[in-house]
Amino acid sequence: MRTNLALATLCSLLATGCAIGDENLGTNETDVQESKVEVGVLLGSHCDIDDVETELEPYVKAAFLKNDGIPLPDWIRPPLSDLAYKLSYDTVAGQYEQIGKTNYRKNASLQVNAATKALRAAGIKGKAYLGCDFTTPSIPSALDQMRKDGVSKVVLFNKGAQYSLATGGEHMQDAVAYLKAHPTWKPKQFIMVKEFSSDERFRKLLGDVIERDVKAAFPDAPKKDVCILVASHGLPVRMVEEGDPATEQMLAVVDVLKQRFKDYDLRHGFLNDDFFPGAQWTTPKALDVAWELRKESCPNVFMDGRLSFTTHHRATLYDLNVEARAVLEEPDLQPNGEPHPLYKAPKVLFGRNFDDEAGLAKLYAAISTEALAGKYPGVVNVTATSPIPVR
Repeated sequence: MRTNLALATLCSLLATGCAIGDENLGTNETDVQESKVEVGVLLGSHCDIDDVETELEPYVKAAFLKNDGIPLPDWIRPPLSDLAYKLSYDTVAGQYEQIGKTNYRKNASLQVNAATKALRAAGIKGKAYLGCDFTTPSIPSALDQMRKDGVSKVVLFNKGAQYSLATGGEHMQDAVAYLKAHPTWKPKQFIMVKEFSSDERFRKLLGDVIERDVKAAFPDAPKKDVCILVASHGLPVRMVEEGDPATEQMLAVVDVLKQRFKDYDLRHGFLNDDFFPGAQWTTPKALDVAWELRKESCPNVFMDGRLSFTTHHRATLYDLNVEARAVLEEPDLQPNGEPHPLYKAPKVLFGRNFDDEAGLAKLYAAISTEALAGKYPGVVNVTATSPIPVR
């Protein structure tokens, strides 16, 4: 749910929320080869870019042209797309300059391969595909590949666990448009798993990987001296008030994590694109939570983004590992501007993401099996005429 500055400026003036992305081009690849594919698991995401010079302009413009969160008619968007790019360039390019390559596609491909292997291990003649809303490989290109592979059953996920109009809703829009454009392709089943944030298996998995990584990061630290900063997608408050369920789903998981990690200091903050005036966003902001931890001199901080991200993205790589880290590691200064001699720098670690985590791959496979059998809650059919769910 990242927003470029131009989108943000327009959306803040119009009290809306937006997302940032890139053009839908390219195809999906996997290391796992199959002679026949029956089930295609499409992992949808906004994705991210690596090359600012060649990818940033289409990334920004595609988001502006396609994003349904902007209450502007389609006809007015093309002449404004250049302005959207120019207004956002310095801010967004500056963030990429600090974080370098995101390696989003590389890491997401590891996730795709792991999911494919998990499907096969479960006895399913299946294959996972990556589909991006605004960059490559696009959702249409992934569906093209499914048709070539002979897929007869499609399961669409948002890669992250929650459902929002700004994520799963956008994936479904692309899928519906594809089915309209290809009326001769009639898979036996085409369904979308709206969310798995409420699935106890996901909640346990998230807790397990955080606990594993925290213990590895701070093996000798008492639990009371370890702070866990869990960060997730933020949303404009307007979207939440209109019924978008993602925030509610995230906070429900945070409550579970706080109970599990009651001996630690676990806090949650949202990753909001609120560096522009106007729109009101979900609170608390992760950066504000980082300031709280800094003021309290927490000696060991573990930053984690797996609540709503399954692959690291500019949102986590910049907002957490650059901005929040800078706050947490800011030293106590003397009047002369030098660090205080008694200042002891905290140990701040940025956790890995799911990527090829076997547990998540197995969960995708298990949910796909249950959903196709009609045994998973909240599944919706995807057709050429399907409405996009609000919740």
